[in-house]
Amino acid sequence: MDKYIGKVLDGRYEILEEVGNGGMAVVYKAKDFDTGAIVAVKILREEYLDNEEFCRRFRNESRAIALLNHPNIVKIFDVCNSPTLQYIVMEYIDGISLKDYIEQQRVVRVKEAVHFTTQILRALMHAHSKGIVHRDIKPQNIMLLPNGRIKVTDFGIARLANSQTSTITDKAIGSVHYIAPEQARGAVTDARADLYSVGVMLYEMLTGKLPFEANSAVSVAVMQLQADPKMPRQINPNIPVGLEEITMQAMQKDPARRYQSAAEMLEDIENFKLNPGIKFDYRYVVEDNSRYRKAVETVKKTEAAAEEEYKSPVIPVLTGIATAFVLVAIVFVVIFIDASGILKKNNSEQSELPNFVGQVYNDVIQSDKYSYEFVPVEKFSSEISQGVIMEQTPKPGKRVYANSRVVLYVSQGPERLMVPDYQNMTFVQYTQLLTQQGLAYIEMPVYDDQIPVDIVCNTNPQPREEVQVGDVIEVYYSLGSKSEELVMSNFVNMPYVTAKSQLTSMGITVADATSVDSNKPEGTIISQEPSLGTKLTKDTVVKFTISNGKAPASTVSMEIELPENSTQDVTIEVFLDGVSIKAAKVSLASQNSYSIKLTGSGTQVVNVTLNGKNFKDYSVNFKNGKYKVTKEHDISWLTDAADDNTVG
Repeated sequence: MDKYIGKVLDGRYEILEEVGNGGMAVVYKAKDFDTGAIVAVKILREEYLDNEEFCRRFRNESRAIALLNHPNIVKIFDVCNSPTLQYIVMEYIDGISLKDYIEQQRVVRVKEAVHFTTQILRALMHAHSKGIVHRDIKPQNIMLLPNGRIKVTDFGIARLANSQTSTITDKAIGSVHYIAPEQARGAVTDARADLYSVGVMLYEMLTGKLPFEANSAVSVAVMQLQADPKMPRQINPNIPVGLEEITMQAMQKDPARRYQSAAEMLEDIENFKLNPGIKFDYRYVVEDNSRYRKAVETVKKTEAAAEEEYKSPVIPVLTGIATAFVLVAIVFVVIFIDASGILKKNNSEQSELPNFVGQVYNDVIQSDKYSYEFVPVEKFSSEISQGVIMEQTPKPGKRVYANSRVVLYVSQGPERLMVPDYQNMTFVQYTQLLTQQGLAYIEMPVYDDQIPVDIVCNTNPQPREEVQVGDVIEVYYSLGSKSEELVMSNFVNMPYVTAKSQLTSMGITVADATSVDSNKPEGTIISQEPSLGTKLTKDTVVKFTISNGKAPASTVSMEIELPENSTQDVTIEVFLDGVSIKAAKVSLASQNSYSIKLTGSGTQVVNVTLNGKNFKDYSVNFKNGKYKVTKEHDISWLTDAADDNTVG
């Protein structure tokens, strides 16, 4: 029997049964005692625990993946990183893998294949926007729910596995069929590698076959590099031409000829859905593979020799595969290095490292100006906007090589929590849990004929809603029945549907609610009539005023500090969430600041330009009237111009 089944991890997660088994981890169905919810727990196999580098990167990846929040991506709730146990707690998915579905259907209907691909691409758009590349997109990692929704799983794990080994073995064959050529070559990969894998999955769904199949993982990897797949319509003539073009465009061997983003591929999919007869005039490009032929011939000869010398059922075969792959790897590494010009480039020269602090991380890594190996480390910050670089190692100004590793500490924004579930918990138990998580609470006792005394019956905000450390949670708990008389409870800040349900069950009539503008969540009760403590009868009609979720507009007065040491006259223009609000001429010789009043709601972004060039970015909170600078742009051009005027 599995040693984990029946055990409780960290006093919280009771392992119920095994639901999945992979090369690196085992997935179990479990119960979360704190929330009462059923979750999935993925436990890393013990053989990986002694590798310090692997465990470190596993922790970093787990934290990064936990940031993803998308309906088509499995949610991660918790991570354990002890020396003897590494596991991730995830959303439990009651479904089957897309691989199982493909094997059941043999050929997936066009409409279904497009439906699944659309959801996968939307998930990848979200992940790529966070700087996360999956690197192991395959139908085994796509879960299909009974309602047709797709959930992408195993984000980041493939990258960790690949970072530990440069050898593709037969254990990896499930992945090798779907990896992009640059992955098979061992080169650096980006988001376009995921799109190649999506193309392979679409190919498999439409034809019922994989584009490349062979007896070993090494052979498949070589075919990914040098062979051309049979066109899908040669296998299944019923595939629309436009969909075949989309499939093969995603599977271009050269990343530069492939779709450059998930959004770009999704746009073609949407156009195909609108017009199934559409043609994109894409052509699948066959590369000149002459430089790979020696490597391919070497693989074939080595594998053939291994078969001829077969004596032991295990060792010679593994030796042949390992030898073949090493030879191929050496050839491809040399080819890749030579083609990319690395051998010709002088990497011994050093230059001063730029200052990346204050810049947006995605802008830095997408820039063509830098050849550094950027390593992101995400940290919570209540002061610095999400995605902005907080600090860096090495420090700015240090002389480094062009390909040096640079660690960038990127803000995740304020640390966010989720309101825990209260199911079957007493008031004391639940409030202790809130306190442990750094949340405050307000006691809200209510009479309830159905719920036992002292049992929590509701919260505001609701369970699973995101909150910040220090936020106040209203905890409603039962005082039991009060049959001798009915007294109006305090329903303010409670969801209208909950209050109406409680009153209706007591035999009290609730009138139609009146909606008003409010920044409270839609449906939240703002006021009530009668008031708290009023005695009710069966003839009483209760009236509620509720929020429509639209924050009322308010005005904030901003004082924009202007540059000093300049005598220029410039045009200042203010943009609110990308829309120009005001433009005016100002004299920097006589003005130190520029005043403006802005009207809006919630938190919005304000951008200020001088002479059409970026000057400052602000974050404005219209609720509390506060604002702060989030980024100051380079204005050396203004100083230079001012100096020129002075000289003149």
